Amino acid sequence: MRFFLTLMVVGFLFVMPFATSSQAESQDNKQVEESKEVAQATKKQSDQIEQLKRQLEEIQMHNQQQIQDLQQQIKDLEVQRKSFEEKVEEVQSKDSWWNKIEVSYKKPGDGFTLQTKDGNFLLNMRLRAQFQFSVNDTTDELTATNFAIRRLRFYWIGNAFRPWFKYYIQVSADNGSDLQLRDAYFDAAYKTVALPRVGQFKVPFNREELTSSSELQLVERSIVNEQFSLGRDIGPALYGLLGNYVTYGVGIFDGNGRNALSTDSNLLYVGRVMLTPCCGTLKYGNSSFPISGDYKIEPNFGEDKPLIAFGVAAAGMEGLNIDRKTPDAAIADRFDEIGVVSGDFAQFTADLNFKYKIFSIEGEYDARWISPDGASIDTVFDQGFRIQSGVFLIPKLVEVAARFAYIDFDASVPNVPDVDEPDNQWQITPGLNFYMSHSHKWKIQLDYSFIKNEFTNASDIDENIFRAQLQAYF
Repeated sequence: MRFFLTLMVVGFLFVMPFATSSQAESQDNKQVEESKEVAQATKKQSDQIEQLKRQLEEIQMHNQQQIQDLQQQIKDLEVQRKSFEEKVEEVQSKDSWWNKIEVSYKKPGDGFTLQTKDGNFLLNMRLRAQFQFSVNDTTDELTATNFAIRRLRFYWIGNAFRPWFKYYIQVSADNGSDLQLRDAYFDAAYKTVALPRVGQFKVPFNREELTSSSELQLVERSIVNEQFSLGRDIGPALYGLLGNYVTYGVGIFDGNGRNALSTDSNLLYVGRVMLTPCCGTLKYGNSSFPISGDYKIEPNFGEDKPLIAFGVAAAGMEGLNIDRKTPDAAIADRFDEIGVVSGDFAQFTADLNFKYKIFSIEGEYDARWISPDGASIDTVFDQGFRIQSGVFLIPKLVEVAARFAYIDFDASVPNVPDVDEPDNQWQITPGLNFYMSHSHKWKIQLDYSFIKNEFTNASDIDENIFRAQLQAYF
């Protein structure tokens, strides 16, 4: 028994190493197989990674080529664009005068305007027409009824080369007459304290004449203006605005009126000063007397502040011979009336204008001295005045106005050959105005004038004149 047990133990001990060795060998084989599988999987993943890297490189190379192609296309397009821009600039430079012009028409009366964008060139074109109906009943004459185009005016106004180099051209075809040049002048308004003017224009004398015929408070100017105004002439002048209170104008003229050459060296000298003590703004304006703003020379249309303007002027000419020169004024007719051909003359005028809201009043005094050549006639002195006023019944729309004018001719001249000329003359004119544009641009005016011509050695002559007028301003 003991032997049998011993034998079993010895056999167990002998068999155990062989069994353990077999299991270990089997486990080692399994690990080897697993290692192979892992290695194969790793290799496969590495191959995939390499393949993906190659694909990525290929894509990058392809994209890089596309990027380069696109960049080249961009460069080519930029070159083409630059070439096109140069061509466009070349075309624009050839046609720049057209591309830089602005065209406008703001409202009736302001005209049609062409202007460069830099403001160096401006052309404003306007048209004005006055259609008038009148009835004139004068003593011992047939009553005359007339339909007329009283005034037809064309304007070209603006500046050239610089905003301060102004020009003004006006042509007329009044009452069916041929075209006539009325104004053609240039202003160098670089410094408004002293601005030269040269050309043909109204001489800076009496206020009523300097008021444009488009801005009259009554249909026509007064008998005083007909007798004492100096009209238009050709020559140089100097104007200026001194602060907000003084405007002046002085000039030397041919003395032979408009559109005429001087035939001698006797010249007309004229000077005017206007004071504006209260209370508006004085500005330069391209007009007969170069002011604008609140003190523009028009008789009515006041503001919400009182506006006062006082002016004085003087003029004179030595050696006027009416056989050689005929000024654009009544002075030549007056020489005829007193029976002289040549002589010296001097004139003076003073005026006052006040406007406030709906009310306006204006007065003017004129005087003239004629010294005929030769000792047979002494100095002839004529004088006259006018006063006119207006009130708006409806602000800026309906106005009533009236004027009184008087002329005292020198009756002491012993040898007046024409007894038909009056010793005194006076005029009363009431009127009614309708301002459709709330300004003088478009309006209808009605007035009636009674004119008395008083004679010392003859019967008086009365004139009764009714007028109705439409003004259209484009």
